Amino acid sequence: MRLGYLAGSVEEIERAARLGFDGIELQSRAFGDGSGYDDSLVERARELSSEHGVEITAIAHYWLAGRQPSPEEVRQSYEGVFELAGKLGVGVVASMSGFDPELDWQGNVRLFGERFAPVSELAEDRGMRVAFENWMGYGGRLPHRPVNMGGSPDTWDAWFEEVPSSALGIEFDPSHLYWQGIDHVRALREYKDRVYHVHAKDTEMLPERRYRAGANGDCFRFRIPGYGEINWAGFVSALSEIGYEGGVAIEHEDPVYSGERYEEGLVRGW
Repeated sequence: MRLGYLAGSVEEIERAARLGFDGIELQSRAFGDGSGYDDSLVERARELSSEHGVEITAIAHYWLAGRQPSPEEVRQSYEGVFELAGKLGVGVVASMSGFDPELDWQGNVRLFGERFAPVSELAEDRGMRVAFENWMGYGGRLPHRPVNMGGSPDTWDAWFEEVPSSALGIEFDPSHLYWQGIDHVRALREYKDRVYHVHAKDTEMLPERRYRAGANGDCFRFRIPGYGEINWAGFVSALSEIGYEGGVAIEHEDPVYSGERYEEGLVRGW
């Protein structure tokens, strides 16, 4: 396994090395806006990765959340990011599944198929894997209008039944399961063959907010690994037990270690 963090700039590779990480997950927007990626930034990333021994474990292409592009626009977007990943020697593109709040559940399952059946064929042709982050894509007070469809084993089963391609899998983030009361270690073991990238993010439950607002309030907050309630020794042990050898990226959304304490948070997280 390579330990890193999610970052939005090619220059973060140098910081990752300075802080002791040997991996990094880079946002696709680090290389351009998607209408065309900058080859000079691709070359810079390759140079920094080689110089510092920091592997780019995944390209995070989260463009779809909150958008309603056509299936053809989705295919073109992923064709571009697969080309980018190939130039970098990266085999995993982390993704969002997207969600249309105007459609019901089955309508969104069909939409997923319309969008990602063609993408899965592109991925297979290029030897790529697409890893969907299991983010629910909603929260706060009603009315909830989700922007992503990623939150539970029922969802994953629906995806993989609709598009039965082994090119599609999960960017497994235990923090999004913990607050729902889903056994994240059991889920990791049951879906081990579909786990293509991992996010390391902790969850701290907020009992007073849970009491006052229930599911219609901010009843939890995300923390750096080790500063919430997830048993990280048990989770890492399970990763080892299932034979996972891919990237693990800290997704730093901890409000305590933000701003000037951002680096401190990253270091505390590993």
